Amino acid sequence: MDTHPTFTSNRTPARLLPEVEGPGLIATPPALPLRRVLFASAEAYPFMKVGGLADVSSALPKRLFELGFDVRLVIPAYRGLGGSPVLTFDVPFGPVAERVVVRRLPSLGGVEVLGLHAPGWFDREIPYSYQDGDVMPFVFFSKAVTALAAQKTWRPHIIHCNDWHCGLVAQEARQGQHRQALAGTGIVFTIHNIAYQGPVGAATDQLIGLPPEGSLLERGIAFADRINTVSPRYMEEILTPAQGAGLDGLLQTRRDAARGILNGVDYDEFNPVLDPWIDTRYDGDFMAGKRANKEALQRLSNLEPAPDRPVFGMVARLVSQKGVGLLTSALEQFVARGAQVVVLGEGAPRYRRKLEWAARRYPGSVSYHPTSSEPLARQIYAGSDSFLAPSVFEPCGLTPLIALKYGTIPIVRRTGGLADTVTDYMEDPAEGLGFVFVQRRVASMLSAVDNALAVYSRRPEWNRLRRRAMGADFSWRAPVREYVALYEEALHSRRNADPSWNAVQVNKPGLRSRHRPAPLPIALVHHANQYLITDGYQDREGVTALVTGYSTLLRLHEKYRVPLNLHLSGTLIEAAAWQHPWFLAEVRRLRDVGLVSLTGGTYSENVLTAFDREFNRRQLQELFWLYRRHLGCAPADLEICWVPERVWDTDRLAKVLTDPRLPNGGYRYVLLDDRLLYPSDDAHGASDRLEFDGADPASPPPADALRPYRIKGGKGLQVVPMSTRLRYWIPPEDRSHWRSLSRAAELPTAPGDDSILVYADDMEKSAGVGPWDPGALGRYEEFLRWLATQPNLVPVDLPGWLHQRRRRPGVRVLERGTFVELAQDWHAGEDYSGWGQDEAWAPYQDHLARTRRAVAEAEKAEAEPRLTALAWKHLLASGYETGWHDTERPDRPPAAWAKAVASHARAACVLAAAARWFGLPARPLGAELADIDEDGTEELVLRSRHLFAVLAPEHGGRLVYLAYRGPNGGVLVIGNPTDDWNRQEELNSYMDLPANHPGGLADGGGVHDRYEVSIHSEDGVIVAELRDVQEDSHLLGLSKRVMIDDTDPALLVAYDLPPAADGITVRTCLSPDYYRLLRHGLADLQRIGGTNWQGASNRATQVWVALAGDEDTAWCDPDGPEPGHGALISLHARARSFHVLIGLGEIDDEVSQAAVKAARERLASRIHRGVTGGRK
Repeated sequence: MDTHPTFTSNRTPARLLPEVEGPGLIATPPALPLRRVLFASAEAYPFMKVGGLADVSSALPKRLFELGFDVRLVIPAYRGLGGSPVLTFDVPFGPVAERVVVRRLPSLGGVEVLGLHAPGWFDREIPYSYQDGDVMPFVFFSKAVTALAAQKTWRPHIIHCNDWHCGLVAQEARQGQHRQALAGTGIVFTIHNIAYQGPVGAATDQLIGLPPEGSLLERGIAFADRINTVSPRYMEEILTPAQGAGLDGLLQTRRDAARGILNGVDYDEFNPVLDPWIDTRYDGDFMAGKRANKEALQRLSNLEPAPDRPVFGMVARLVSQKGVGLLTSALEQFVARGAQVVVLGEGAPRYRRKLEWAARRYPGSVSYHPTSSEPLARQIYAGSDSFLAPSVFEPCGLTPLIALKYGTIPIVRRTGGLADTVTDYMEDPAEGLGFVFVQRRVASMLSAVDNALAVYSRRPEWNRLRRRAMGADFSWRAPVREYVALYEEALHSRRNADPSWNAVQVNKPGLRSRHRPAPLPIALVHHANQYLITDGYQDREGVTALVTGYSTLLRLHEKYRVPLNLHLSGTLIEAAAWQHPWFLAEVRRLRDVGLVSLTGGTYSENVLTAFDREFNRRQLQELFWLYRRHLGCAPADLEICWVPERVWDTDRLAKVLTDPRLPNGGYRYVLLDDRLLYPSDDAHGASDRLEFDGADPASPPPADALRPYRIKGGKGLQVVPMSTRLRYWIPPEDRSHWRSLSRAAELPTAPGDDSILVYADDMEKSAGVGPWDPGALGRYEEFLRWLATQPNLVPVDLPGWLHQRRRRPGVRVLERGTFVELAQDWHAGEDYSGWGQDEAWAPYQDHLARTRRAVAEAEKAEAEPRLTALAWKHLLASGYETGWHDTERPDRPPAAWAKAVASHARAACVLAAAARWFGLPARPLGAELADIDEDGTEELVLRSRHLFAVLAPEHGGRLVYLAYRGPNGGVLVIGNPTDDWNRQEELNSYMDLPANHPGGLADGGGVHDRYEVSIHSEDGVIVAELRDVQEDSHLLGLSKRVMIDDTDPALLVAYDLPPAADGITVRTCLSPDYYRLLRHGLADLQRIGGTNWQGASNRATQVWVALAGDEDTAWCDPDGPEPGHGALISLHARARSFHVLIGLGEIDDEVSQAAVKAARERLASRIHRGVTGGRK
């Protein structure tokens, strides 16, 4: 805990009473002793306001302060409130402790105001809308308030908790970790509206970590020392079944500790004499002021400027409680009576639509302001003639009392606090303050309206009523003393409390017993899968947007403390490890605290049935390695396998998945669609699976589809069925989805039952990224919020739940199959043959097969092992989403990106050739033009003892591969073939958007030019000249002479520019040990360089580009994003002729210049003798 030296009492210490610690409480305190009061509320004006609670939370603490109390008001630190930090402490909250920063906000009339800040919890525009379903932030707020109260620097005698948002404070203070520190602190709980209770679901109960005691409001009632409501009449009402909202029994048991105290109005704030927001201020001589404000209100509200037409105002939340439906049903009658109506408020869309329609239907007579603007509300108080409060029920009814002070006569229904405050003028003309009706009917309300209009027409009488209204006293003068007495009672009860009651178990008589059924477990599984993508695409999101979406979804799970079961494809892990390693660190952190568990699978999401067992085994093993490396996940922790595209064949897959040679000893479970539990073969064209597929998608899944089974013939594997229907409902898009979820939550369960709901789908869908609806993330949060309130659903960690099962699973035959859309709607078939064996896919499957043979043959020939491993890895990656088709097109051809990935499998042939070269004991210098990658065009291949280089004459004369064999084995240092090719099938061609594969020697303005090649060899040196022959290029005639020898691991490139070229920019992408970069990510890559050389290193591999210090060349900053798994080096030359040396090994400025000079001299001597055929 960190404390701030100024976080002390705002009173003189000598006036403070001793710390209150139970039995030590002074028995007979003075009538108004100084007490420390911590006043906790979800809102307080002017910091944040939703309704009347904000006004009370502002006014009551100020009145207590005036009586000598040391009061601190604590609210959540909502967005924009600011404040200066005064204290920090940690609050344990489920598996994660949250750091709370206490911020001092501007004081309120001497009351110190504190905001509790924790990242992500209250960064919102409004606190809690008008509902009580968003409980999690206020569970946390209550825990933080309790921890704040327990601080030794300032410990309150009283904690005053307001409404359901703070109800948990009472239970935390009595049963939580601070119960001893707060044993002597009295808890007062005020019910502002019993209709809103803050329901607590099974998951939230687990998070709270205390005995389950119902909703947050129930806990406040059950554990507070004293309880009150905000009017005496409302207290009587909620003790009845009719208005007790299910809590009347509990309230009856606490009746001796409960009372009703009428709220007051803060006349310092609500007063037409002082109000800064009304058009014209006024006092007892009100007539001119009322007239001016009415004119202003009519103008602001687009009402007819008619001073004699009566204006009825209403300021309210648009909820059924406020009688908005009654008003909207009567608007036509109001207009018929010559009245004008102006309504201000936000809330239920149905009421908003009705009011907007009425404003259009009755222009000049009806106005609706869809806002909660305080200045406009004040103008309605001041400018209206009458104020409408036709409430169904009303705990207090502050707005009519505020209206009275402004001389605006209320028309109210007799209920709750309104019955305590507004006397009917028609029944008691001498004392009446407004007009009252009783029945919840339009006719009853209009009767009161007619009475008001009759008096309004008699202006002297109306003005006398106005004067009486303005003189009515509903201040805090009397209520504050009632609260003082309530505080004293609470403290007295603490003196007599049994200390053991705080620490052991609540045993108050009357707490209603709850016999809930065992909650149904629900596991949420997200499958995050991308290729090795980058950023800079025009037609799709890049890796940054996707990872940001994933991370936001993870933060939602952390916020609501809902366990997440996560599968990450290996290619996505490698993309993130290169571009955004922080994301993997975030996954690892959440796994360490128990919020994320990992599901295994394959490296590149290859469709397993399309490949042989050895290929699939390598896929599985590569993901094990990546999980351990980047997520800290030991293979033994991975027992559940995500089967790519859920394409299942027991005979073909069970053996490889359960192979004991796998690092985890073999998988125990597979996640598959629930439809696979049902057989598909039927001689009559019908089957159980078809019947299942055709069932109502809105209905709950059948009971037998909610439990794991042992797969017959599956080598011990068990299937965990993922619910097809949950995929349709989450994130919920409409009311039908919410209804279906509610029905699923009511599925019967019994203790020990092995039933479980499993949601499993693409993480991108719920995160709202990629091709999915961006609004999905908000709906997913609504779902998590809903889940936290469900008493019959409990989210679980899937591996943990599987381990604690008691029953032996049944056995099911799993026939071949996949998810229903793939099998039926997209015509891939149950066995995927409709896509995997599609003629349009056959050439690409052939690329994979031929490359598979080439890599296997290289391995068999004992090729250099590290480059062979890279060839295998590239081939594995090329199996990504094997044979996927374009589901957006009606003819569903193979997807362009799938074809591109498979086409580039042939790059593994180059890697295998390099591996075979470096596996030879003798590696003589050589050069040839050959189709090394089987793409139908010849490449220039240069070989030496140290190097294996491939240049693409047809594609800009670029250096597309450079492999090197050093003391630690073979490495690829130029070329990044496994990174995304963005639908480009052609090998070696420069990819413009994004520029993800520049290779080396990529000449600005000529990356697509065609070159002719001549090769010359003499005296252990080979010089290959590439000459630009692209007729429409300004680089036509450019010459690159590439020199290689057996002396050094370096290539010297001599550039001669044509007359049309006024300088040139050359880019080279360095990937020192590409295999390691793919697997390890960015961590070990370092940029290095000096004055005349730039390079990159990765552990033992260092590759660089050097320039001659005496030539007119200079380094320049690359434009655009860096390529995947490479460091881009960019140079600009203004000289007609210049030299570039690409080499490996240790280097500095002196060594680089010596190397360039020596290589340049060797090349010059050959040019002088005419060996290269080049220009002198």
